[in-house]
Amino acid sequence: MSARVRRQGGWTRRGCLRAGLGFAGLAGCGWPRRADAAEEKLLEQATSEYNEIVVTERGSIRTMYFVVDGTRFIESRTDMDHSNSLDLDYSRTMMAGFLVNPAPKRFMMMGLGGGQISNYLFDRFPELEIDAVDIDPEVVRLAHKYFDVPKHPRYRTHVGDGRLFIENAKQPWDLIMLDAFRGVFVPFHLKTREAYAACLAKLNPGGVVVANLHNLTRMYPHDRETLANVFPHCYSFVSESGNQTTFVASGSPKRVNTYALRQNARAVADRFDFDILGLSARYYMRTDWDPDSSVLTDDFNPAELESAAQRHNTTCIAGCAYPAQ
Repeated sequence: MSARVRRQGGWTRRGCLRAGLGFAGLAGCGWPRRADAAEEKLLEQATSEYNEIVVTERGSIRTMYFVVDGTRFIESRTDMDHSNSLDLDYSRTMMAGFLVNPAPKRFMMMGLGGGQISNYLFDRFPELEIDAVDIDPEVVRLAHKYFDVPKHPRYRTHVGDGRLFIENAKQPWDLIMLDAFRGVFVPFHLKTREAYAACLAKLNPGGVVVANLHNLTRMYPHDRETLANVFPHCYSFVSESGNQTTFVASGSPKRVNTYALRQNARAVADRFDFDILGLSARYYMRTDWDPDSSVLTDDFNPAELESAAQRHNTTCIAGCAYPAQ
């Protein structure tokens, strides 16, 4: 999601920064050219327990912002004239999950935002069952109202904490994408070894978890080491811009080799409106983080998960300090 910050009438790219702070990222660094903020029309402003949210429109472009300390962070942006497309680098790279598991039937999106990724997959994979979860009821409401998130039996939106939703789920998924933010950071309880273990426990055989990470930030080595500590097999795909890594984590005991990744890309190529075979070529195997980095672990007893989730959701807004052990 988030890609730029408005500061005193101008724009500063920031998606790459935000992606690196999280257990799933959101950020593409390829928005349209700079435009004067005065051209934007305010559609709605809302305040919830978790966020101050602004939705604007400029021409066919609709944007959902989170406002933190007076600064607007792009949470989601869609060209409504081309809504069935992924215009952001990070969102296209996150489709790497299909290179490891090309035929998911059940999909879980943690962090709805404006629904760009889940809308895209809903349109292009008519057999896909979708659960999109966001802790903020105002985000869900605005996504339905302004970003064409449908109310449909196979596209279910849920209001709740993503970790609790996964822990309490009765049915597993084939594909889980992680893109949940509180303000400009990911709440700590969503990026620990225990959080990833909960994801692994709710995967069908062959299922994958996909996270977007910025590969230059201080949290990157901790996130990579934590993910590697949980999942048997991990696959890294560099973004087109080169400063983001989409991390695909699999619970399968068998590794998918490079040739199979390309074969899977060819099998699903007609589902996408971009070069997914080119995405398969951006797979890399090098260790680009310090393997001695500490693993992130929960700072609470399992019985306290619900109260801990609430604590992390309401405190991690800006300058979040993540404890590591």
